[in-house]
This record gives sequence, structure tokens and C-alpha cells, in this order.
Amino acid sequence: MISTETPYYMELKAAIEIVNTASKITEWFRQVGFQSYQKEDDSPVTIADYATQIFIINKIMEQFPSDQIIAEEDDNSFLNHDARKSISSCYETLNIGENIDIGKSLMKKDKYSERQWTVDPIDGTKGYQKGLSYAIGIGFMIKSNPKICTISVPNYKKFGKAIFIAEKDNGSKIAINNSEFISLSVSNQSYLKQAKMCHSLHYDEPWVMDFAARAEITNFVQIDSMAKFCMIADGTADLYIKPMNKSRSFAWDFLPGTLLVQEAGGTVSDLQGNRIEFNDDKCMVSAPGLIASNSIIHDEILKKLR
Repeated sequence: MISTETPYYMELKAAIEIVNTASKITEWFRQVGFQSYQKEDDSPVTIADYATQIFIINKIMEQFPSDQIIAEEDDNSFLNHDARKSISSCYETLNIGENIDIGKSLMKKDKYSERQWTVDPIDGTKGYQKGLSYAIGIGFMIKSNPKICTISVPNYKKFGKAIFIAEKDNGSKIAINNSEFISLSVSNQSYLKQAKMCHSLHYDEPWVMDFAARAEITNFVQIDSMAKFCMIADGTADLYIKPMNKSRSFAWDFLPGTLLVQEAGGTVSDLQGNRIEFNDDKCMVSAPGLIASNSIIHDEILKKLR
């Protein structure tokens, strides 16, 4: 259960409902097929990204019309006639398309508000394209301070659809296949060399595995998306190291996972041990990366990395 007495209950309730339906959109496209494109920065995007973001933005705007929305996809040049037809077909099949203007709803809201939503319609697009792990992430901030998050991971560890949630100062929770939400906590692993380490499947750097060798870590899980944060939060893994490009580190990628891990009792920092902060659409982190851990082994990780 989620408490109705917490400060951001209405926002969390809405985000859970939205991310739950958004998962149906991504899985619909996975079943029927989807068109992929290459963005100017050479990263991939699919028609499912657009369909999911359009839906999420539309639903947030319906319930919180004065809020700012910070979303990943802001280029509608790929939304040609065939793409719009495909999105409309998805919405009609799922019976969710009422009052959604496909053309207008893609663009993020540029007006400023102290209340800010972050939207990542498909995190781990390369994994999604290959039928592997991916996630959908929604965050909510007040003046760039994270307050709630929801993350949906379809086929999480082959258990089924997992929805992870967190609210600032009220803990992290998980629900599998629309069951009741139960509390999460990080692992109690205290020996770094025995820790299980998450790292990226498609965006890694040699120094990450160099660190693992120095730390004598031999147990790894290599997957796409912010599902790695989820594995730290639920104790499946003990640490996650993410190489980052300072100029391309965005709130929608890192706010949901950071809050989730912190509220489960973990620690998220840059490689200097500084806490992760956000400024509108930016994730403020010192290059070259980020560490998420169960807290117990965090100081030892920092020492090994130095």
C-alpha cells in the first residue's frame, strides 16, 4: 500500500498509474514491431519512445497543468504520417487515446515552474531494440529537489512487470505484476570483493572493469537502463558504477534511480564522494562517473577508485 498521508501522495499516485499504462504502450510496440531512428547525437530513438512520452506528458498535463515537464525527446521531426498512424493504432488498441493530440503533446513544456516533472519514456533504448532490459522513469522535483519517482521495468528478472516507487523521507517500494507495494532495502553486504556489481551493457568504459579487478570483484550483472539502480535498491546487487559525460548527464536519466536507492538506504555519489544534485534538466555530477551502493561498502569503493 502507499500511504495517503504523505506530502506527495497525489503526485505519486498519478505517476504510478501513468507509468503502469506507459508500460503497456512499450510492450505493445515490442509485440507488433516498431520503427527506429538515429538522433543528431547518434543515440537511438524508436516510435515507442515517442508514443510513450506523448502519453505521459498528456496525462501529467491533465492533472497538473501548471507544472513544468522536462522530457528526453524534444524533436518531432520523426513524427511523420506513418509514425502518427502507428501511435494512433496503439492508443486505440489499448483504449487510451482520448483527447491526446499527438503533434502537440510531444514537446516538453518550456514554461518555468517550481514543480518539475522528469520523463524518460524508454531508458535503455538499445536494450529495448534488442528485446533486452529497459525501463520507464518518471520523477518529480520541487525547485530541482527530488520528491518522488516511479520506475517501471517490464520482465524484471523474469518475475514480470516491476514498478518501483520512492518518496523523499518515506522509503522505497516495489510491486510485481500489479501486486501490493512492499518496502525495499539495500543489501547488507560488507565485503567489497564478495559484492555483486552492476555495470552497463552498451555504455561502459575500461576504467570500470579496471576498478573491479583491483577490488577483486568477480560477480557481475551487465544490463541496460536504470534497472541497475533498482537492483541496488532491492538488494539484488551491491554496487553500480556508471561512466558519465558531464555535458550529457540529464535529470530524466538519473533522478528516479538516485532517489530510489537513497530511500532504500543506499548511497549515490560522484567519484569524489559528492552527493548527486539536479538543476532543472541537468544532473550535476563531476566526471567521469557515478556510484550507487548499499552504503556499507561505499567508502571502500571510493578508496579503490582513487
